[in-house]
Formats: sequence, C-alpha cells, structure tokens
Amino acid sequence: MLSSKKYKEYDQNFQGYFKGNYDEDSDDQSKKKPTLIMNVQGNSKNLLRDTRYNVVKLVGEKIFKWKLQYEIDENQWDIFWTDASVQSETLGKMQPHQKINHFPGMFSLSRKNHLGKNLMKMKKQFPYEYKFFPKTWLLPTDYGEFRNQFVKGKAKTFIIKPEASCQGRGIFLTKDIDDIDPNDHYVAQRYLDKPFLIEGLKFDLRVYVLLAGTDPMRIYVYQDGLVRFATEPYVAPSFNNIDDVCMHLTNYAINKGNPNFIFNNDASKMDVGHKRSIKSVFGKLEEEGYNIQKLWQDIYKLIIKTFCSVQPILNHHYKSCQPDNYANNMCFEILGFDIFVNQKFQPYLLEVNHTPSFTTDTPLDLLIKKNLIRDTLILMNVNLKAKEQIIISRKEQLKQRVLTKKQQKITPGERQALIQKFQKFRDEYEDNNLGDFVKIYPLSDSGEYTRFIEFAALMQDYWTGAKVSRNLKVDVNNANKNTVHSGNNFRKQQRNLQMKQQFLRINQPGFLNEEPETQNQQKQANTQNQFKKQVQ
Repeated sequence: MLSSKKYKEYDQNFQGYFKGNYDEDSDDQSKKKPTLIMNVQGNSKNLLRDTRYNVVKLVGEKIFKWKLQYEIDENQWDIFWTDASVQSETLGKMQPHQKINHFPGMFSLSRKNHLGKNLMKMKKQFPYEYKFFPKTWLLPTDYGEFRNQFVKGKAKTFIIKPEASCQGRGIFLTKDIDDIDPNDHYVAQRYLDKPFLIEGLKFDLRVYVLLAGTDPMRIYVYQDGLVRFATEPYVAPSFNNIDDVCMHLTNYAINKGNPNFIFNNDASKMDVGHKRSIKSVFGKLEEEGYNIQKLWQDIYKLIIKTFCSVQPILNHHYKSCQPDNYANNMCFEILGFDIFVNQKFQPYLLEVNHTPSFTTDTPLDLLIKKNLIRDTLILMNVNLKAKEQIIISRKEQLKQRVLTKKQQKITPGERQALIQKFQKFRDEYEDNNLGDFVKIYPLSDSGEYTRFIEFAALMQDYWTGAKVSRNLKVDVNNANKNTVHSGNNFRKQQRNLQMKQQFLRINQPGFLNEEPETQNQQKQANTQNQFKKQVQ
C-alpha cells in the first residue's frame, strides 16, 4: 500500500499530464495565455548566439505558436533548443517541466573514437551480433596493429577520419601506411568497397533517430530521411582514383560543390537529384523486388545495439543530474545515423551525428526536417496543462518541506510504482502520437538486448574506476565452484559467467589487437576446459 505524502504529490502529476493539443489549425492552441517559451539561444559560454537553423524557429513559432526566447534565462523557458552539446550542470539546474534537446554524455556515440571504442569492445564479446560496422583502429593507440595490416600483405583500402570532425572534413582514403603520421589522432576503418549502387552511384542513408529516455531507453526511428549520393560513377578504389572524393564519399557538404550535382527543387518530386527522400528511394526499390521491410528491420537492430553499448553511460549522466525524474522525459535528442548498404543489401553503421544538419536549402530538406521536428515535439508532449500540474506539485512539495522541516522520502517500492505508472502513461500517449515515427525500443520482445546492456554496464564500471575487475574474479571463481545445474537458472548463470570471464580478457592489454583466429582458439579452449570441469 503506497502511503507517503511525497508519492501522492507525484501522483497528482498524472491528472492531465499526457493530454495536449497540437493541431496546427487549432485556434484554441494559439489563444492560450500564457504560451510556452522555446529558448533558441546557445547555452555555452563560447556560443552566445541562437540556433542557426531557421526551421527550428519556424516549427516553434508558426506551428506551435510558442514564444521564442533569445536570452539565456535558466528559469523562464519550457523547451531549450541548442546546437551545442549539453553539459551535466545544465541538466542538473533544470526544473521538472523543462525539456532540452540533448543528453549529457552523448559524445560516447557522436565522437568517432568513442563510438569505435565502444563498438569494438562489444564486438569482442558478441562477434556475431556486432558485425554491422567496419573493422576499426583508434590511432595512435592502435597504430602498431594497424601497420601490420600493410606488413602482412592484407592491405586493401582504408578510410581515415579525424576523430572529432563532421561533414567529411579531413577524411581521406589510403592504401599506403606512410600517408599517416604515427602521432596523429585518427579513426581508421576498412573501406567498404562493395556498395549497393543506384544508377551507378554510391549512396548512404541519413536515418533520423529520436532517443527520448535512458531507463528504459525509448528509441524511435523516423520513416523518412535523406539518401545522399556521390556525384561520380563508382569504380572500385585504385591508386588512380583513390583521391576522387566525389566518387567514394557521399557527404553532401563535399558533393554539392561538384558541377555534376543536381539539386532537388520540387518537394513533390523527391526521387530526383543527388539528395532524395528515403521514402521515394525505398518505394522504387520495393517495386523492383528488393525486401525493404527486412532492410528496415536490420537497421532497427543495428540502431538498438548501438545504443545498448552506451546506455549505462547515458543513464549515469541523466540519473546523476535528475535522480527524481521518474517520467524519464526531460531530455530528448534527434540523432543522424549514417548507414551504408552493401551489394548484398545489408546495412552497416558509418557514424552517428548528435547535431545532424537542419539546413533547408532545398524544398526536400524543408519538408522532411520541418515534419521531423514537429513530430518530435509532439511526441515529447510539451503542453501547458502538463507544465501547470508539475509546477503545482512542486510548490506543494516545497511547502511540505517548510512545514515539516525535512524532505519526505519514498520507499523503493513506491519509487518503482511511480516509474511504472509514468512509463504506462508515456506508452499510451506516445503510441497514439507517433506521427511518422516508429517505436523500436522497448517492445514486448526486447529482452534479447538485455545481455548487451549488462555487458556495457560492466565496461562502464571498469572504465569509471570501480573495482569491478577484482570483484568479477571472485565472482567467476565462486561461480565455477558453485554452479547450480537447474534449467533456466543454470543457463542464466552460465551466460553471466561467460560474460564476466570474457570481460576480464577484453580488458587485458593487447586483447583488442589479437587476430580473430587466436581469439576463437582461446574461446574453444575455454569452453572445453569448462565442460571438463563440469563433467568432473
């Protein structure tokens, strides 16, 4: 029986919390006074200017009839939209009714070196499930092992990227190790040289993904996005064409300067030009017999697994700043996942952008990005009634503190009940307000991803200095001695045991540089030894 005063105060938030009206033609929405405030000012000491994307202001001011604010005021805004990363300090100062368009800690995905490190660690533990990105080396740390790719005669073509660049800046292809300074910071990857071609051109997909919570993760994929084409017919890389960036790179910022580039000037014809809509391209491919549904499902799995690798990091940042936000809804983020499709129609992750461009220099861009931002803000359920309920509840809590001279605490059971209740209301609201989004996580059959998050949590503990390694060794030894052979419990213990043993190996010096054959041999030996112990 839930009885504490604080629980009742939180529970009051549900009255009207998930009821909003976002009809673009609604007179009632525009007549409401006071209106919501959207802050479009930079929140960094070095970024004292408003967002550079006019489409964001268009959606806030014209569609939702919100007031735009251009001054930094920590207490007088409802939505904060910034082009910069968000620091933990900013989230920690926010009020419960406020929302901001980034998560602290998202560098773990958006920085190429962090993304490579996280995914490579996961791939060592789950080689089959994490084979959706190119083999990666982090330079200069992995320079010795990367150099071996050339010495051993394995050298094909590699793509070299600055670890913190965007829009294709500083990227080049190479077949020669001497092109790389051993001391420079790069992310090196095997170049995927067998792309699926459309009209003889290489392309990539800009898939827009909305992360709307960290525990549980709430992941949505927008059903329209951009297909960006290279502007020169594709030929396999050779020493003669390796410097032709308009053949091998699909970045819009690079190709739009090519005289061959065709701009799309008509939003009603989205299948024209070197930048097209995903819907138009997928529609044509489906007519030609390609299995678009399977491609989408493969992309969804790729996205979820990528987020699983950093969920503990994002959740740690969020919970540290807002431990009492049981609705899990003060941050949201639109990310741009860049996807390569190979000649077997299989998707590969190239990179993740935490501030995808909302430039609207073509009618196609304006239509897709306007609808994307609108559907995102509707899904995040920003409305006056929710704001008023939260503020009233907040005042009651402060009043009780003054009267009792102490803060009311809730029990773990009450806390869990609140979390589940908020989650239920979010599910109901969001399922009815998806717009052009598809919810991919969590779903009723999402349990298969738990093991990825569990392993990522072990890595997070290890990297943050927790004495997890010593504790794991004790746990592994005890598990070897006391394994209970009973159905599902046995299988679960075995899975956890194998995960912890592999975790200890992954964090040994040199493991990431082992050849796959060596790793497989060691895995087989470990499995045989473990089986012998069980038999004995």
